[in-house]
Amino acid sequence: MTADPSTHSTTRRRLTLAGVAWSVTALLVMSGAALGLWRAAHRAPPGALNPAVSMPSNVADLQQALANARKSDEISRAANAELQKTLAQRDEEIASLKADAAFYQKFVGASADRRSLAVQAMQVHQQGGAVWRFQAMIGQNVNRDGDNSGKFTLGLEGMQDGKLRKLAWSDLRQDAGSDGVPYDFKLFQRVSGDIALPPGFAPTRVLTHLQPAGGAAVDNSFAWKDVVDVD
Repeated sequence: MTADPSTHSTTRRRLTLAGVAWSVTALLVMSGAALGLWRAAHRAPPGALNPAVSMPSNVADLQQALANARKSDEISRAANAELQKTLAQRDEEIASLKADAAFYQKFVGASADRRSLAVQAMQVHQQGGAVWRFQAMIGQNVNRDGDNSGKFTLGLEGMQDGKLRKLAWSDLRQDAGSDGVPYDFKLFQRVSGDIALPPGFAPTRVLTHLQPAGGAAVDNSFAWKDVVDVD
């Protein structure tokens, strides 16, 4: 009995489709297995795909480093400010020393004028309110081998309530028991102290008084505007 050609053709098609389906299935299975093996082989260590796992310690380190940097900056700024303050003080001291050196050179140099005991220079500076600080340079270069000792006082001349008024040392000193600032030198000496001006008093002249331990008193005067040091 001869088979129907159409039946053989249908059977071959079915076998072919079945083979294709089986091949596709096998490829999918193999692909899935291969993908699984690849993933297993290239799997990242725990936490590698989640940076947040290791962040806390890193953040803490960064915060500590930032705090240390800020503290170091504060210390550096404070040290720099202190250095600037020290340098400013040294500049003032150097300027004062230079001024003193120029005065001393002029006073004791070979070409200096021969002067007997006197107040050579005077300066007053307001401390605060009615209190003023005075500095006076006392000197002599007539007798360079002699000693000079005694007391220094000063008074003021000025206007108060529209009238001329003179204030003595005892009027200007807060410690009424002081009888003057002592001095003792061969060539020169700087003396200083504080005075207090009464309310409403406007000085016009400074009147200095030197009372040597032996000998006559010496008086000098300076215009207030020439000796006042205004910041």
